[in-house]
Amino acid sequence: MPIPAIIAIIVGSLLLLGIIMFISGAVFAAWMVYTHTLVRREGKTWGRQISEPDNKELQIMWDEGLKWAKENEAYKKGVSIISFDNLNLVGEFYDFGFDKTVIIMPGRRECLIYSYFYAFPYKSAKTNVLVIDQRAHGLSEGKYSTCGILEAKDVIDWAKYLHEKHKQNTIYLHGVCVGTVCTINVLKDKECPDYIKAGILDSAPISYKEIFGNHMIELGHKLWPTFPIIWWHFKRKTHTDINDSQPLKYINQVKVPLCFIHGKKDAYCLPNKTEWLYNKCTSKKEIHWFEEGTHSKVRLADSKNYDKIIVEFIKEN
Repeated sequence: MPIPAIIAIIVGSLLLLGIIMFISGAVFAAWMVYTHTLVRREGKTWGRQISEPDNKELQIMWDEGLKWAKENEAYKKGVSIISFDNLNLVGEFYDFGFDKTVIIMPGRRECLIYSYFYAFPYKSAKTNVLVIDQRAHGLSEGKYSTCGILEAKDVIDWAKYLHEKHKQNTIYLHGVCVGTVCTINVLKDKECPDYIKAGILDSAPISYKEIFGNHMIELGHKLWPTFPIIWWHFKRKTHTDINDSQPLKYINQVKVPLCFIHGKKDAYCLPNKTEWLYNKCTSKKEIHWFEEGTHSKVRLADSKNYDKIIVEFIKEN
């Protein structure tokens, strides 16, 4: 065989090997990111503990929430349901004696204790409170987060439980961060019962991929080539499509009133993109901007005004 042909074969083989190694490395790196951020590691993650112990702002929210729960301990009932895919899901129902309830949905990594911080205004609004451990969080079963997709089916089941077992005739949804994705997915679902009357969207993204990508950029990671492969792993493991975690795609299917609450200093769900979401919404709507609000910490910036907005929205809807 001529020397030039041998050289060509060697170069081609090395190039092919390099491509294979590059693809393998990207697939492995994406798998590591995916399992670290969206898969529950048994006994180590997403339990009934604060998600960021060194975050001083989150610690304040956590402590204030625990104070609310202690003050309302007498009203608490431990509750649970079985999901459509046979997971035991756990919650706490604070029954103040009303016939309407808000279901509070926290963001990824957060258990129901986190949601206490958002429960403060509802008793004044004559509304009971249900806080829940989403699937794969807290004391609920499950391994995978689906970023508001399968969680929406769970929330519909929670609403049905409240209506049938506790005679709740009006239900509101209050989502924070990815909890807003869940809220919109519930409200646009054909199975959404008509007694779910309205939604509160705190720090709403146009898509979960937007939040995730902005987090990666903040941490100094490059989006390409691992970013699209992460969602391949996601689909392979959860049998869901991350593009279904995309409020901008579905917001115009929501028919009930929505209250948008957003901080102008949100670095993950960018305010200008939340305006896209608000503008595309065709139902009755209102939006409230907080100058000092950061992502998922808007109430911390001004709890008095935040709570007033909630109470007035509930009274009107």
